[in-house]
Amino acid sequence: MVVEAAEPSNVKDVVQPEMLFRYPVISWVSAGSWEEAVQPYPDGFSDRYETSDYDSKGPAFWLEVKGDSMTAPAGVSVPEGMMILVDTEADVKPGKLVIAKLPASNEATFKKLVEDGGVRYLKPLNPAYKMVECDENCRIIGVAVQMSARL
Repeated sequence: MVVEAAEPSNVKDVVQPEMLFRYPVISWVSAGSWEEAVQPYPDGFSDRYETSDYDSKGPAFWLEVKGDSMTAPAGVSVPEGMMILVDTEADVKPGKLVIAKLPASNEATFKKLVEDGGVRYLKPLNPAYKMVECDENCRIIGVAVQMSARL
């Protein structure tokens, strides 16, 4: 049996470029008045855009987290200053972190959607804050699908 030495190959693995998508950074007031008809984003819709490798199911946008209601003492935590990417057509189900609009506010809020006995609630990750019922007047705008921070 004759074994021949393998010839060196000139074929090399190529790292494929990462596909990036561009989404506007909007205010919490704009998120509270978000309408499905915003996509595609008109020129001047936002002064700032950020990219992500996440390919959204529908219109999406970035929000900067305000306050400490989503800062948990342990486990998943989304502290103030983090950027969250919100997909307006991602699956909304209990356990997801959502952006919701409550009727008593002109701003959106960021909380974990939970369900107990068929009743939905918006639960902060910080136990110092109270849960709020998400009744028929509560509108879920989208689901947080990614977070990032710049140092």
